[in-house]
Amino acid sequence: MSIEPARRAFFPKFSIIFSVFLSSLCLQAMANESSSDDIPVPQFINIMPVYVDADNDRGADEGGGFRIGYGRSLDSKWYWESDLFGGVLETGNSNITDLYQLGASTGLSWSLYDRDPSHWTPYLIGMVGAVYNDGQPDSRDGMDLTLGAGVGAVSKSLFDNGIRLRAEARYLYDTYANDQTDLHVSVGIEIPLRGARVVENVVYIDRFHEFEREVPVMVTVYDPDSDGDGVVDSRDKCPDTLDGARVDATGCIIESQTIALSNVAFELGSDRLTPSSREALDDIAASLRSQSDMAIEIAGHTDSQGSDALNMDLSQRRANSVRSYLVEQGVAEEQLTSKGYGPHQPVADNATVSGRAMNRRVEFRISK
Repeated sequence: MSIEPARRAFFPKFSIIFSVFLSSLCLQAMANESSSDDIPVPQFINIMPVYVDADNDRGADEGGGFRIGYGRSLDSKWYWESDLFGGVLETGNSNITDLYQLGASTGLSWSLYDRDPSHWTPYLIGMVGAVYNDGQPDSRDGMDLTLGAGVGAVSKSLFDNGIRLRAEARYLYDTYANDQTDLHVSVGIEIPLRGARVVENVVYIDRFHEFEREVPVMVTVYDPDSDGDGVVDSRDKCPDTLDGARVDATGCIIESQTIALSNVAFELGSDRLTPSSREALDDIAASLRSQSDMAIEIAGHTDSQGSDALNMDLSQRRANSVRSYLVEQGVAEEQLTSKGYGPHQPVADNATVSGRAMNRRVEFRISK
């Protein structure tokens, strides 16, 4: 079927709609450039066919279309998203042309959990934008404001490349013909462009265990080393030794040493511990409860990125967070102190990415 003049007039509006979409992408790209952290900001595109349950006042019952969008992380739960939509609403009447739509919108989505690719993540979304409606009568044609709100979910990763399923139901309001409200239901895919999760790891330095061991002439029974400190249980006077600590011949921790905590991480730019870090600190708490004579300073460190004041504050808050969690697990308050050193005690060169990663750490400084 040939495209009549009214239909042909629809397509130049694409440049206006596409300009709205590109403007939102440029703002998001500028936000990416303003980030001073070395860790990539998670980003994705989504591609979704759309079923439209149209408002009865449009003179159309239903229709279909296609949506493509881009999103970037603002933090672990908030994402900034922009999308481009095109669709056709069927009038069901051979004497009346179908309603054509082309729109662009931008807005925010909030996830119930962090968007970790290892699990399903439900989310809420709110959008604002513009849509060009082309139908009959032609006097109603034009650009209209559109507002959207909905719910959706993304699946865990389907493949090693991080592609996920995405499903969404969104109500869209626009000002066409005395206001209309449509329901958009879509199912498609979400393709990651950069990091799938924002987590800052504390990198630690391996240290050698120093201990004395008597070499038996003959082993007659199984004598395990349950805490892995190099001293078998039958001679270990201090069970549940802190991982990485130097011990004497009786399995008790030697005083005046520093231990870098392994498997401890915080959310980016925050003092909030990740779930896996809490599990690691549970084991550390058990060790400290069994050796209550130890006095420990929890030392927080950062790299040199950002202002000195912000880094000092962040390192202190992270040290406090570790101390508070250990106290909650039953470690005596008087056994623990916390102090932030900011960027002032580096162990590597802050001019390199790997060096800065090594400098972001939390340490135990043990005395008796």
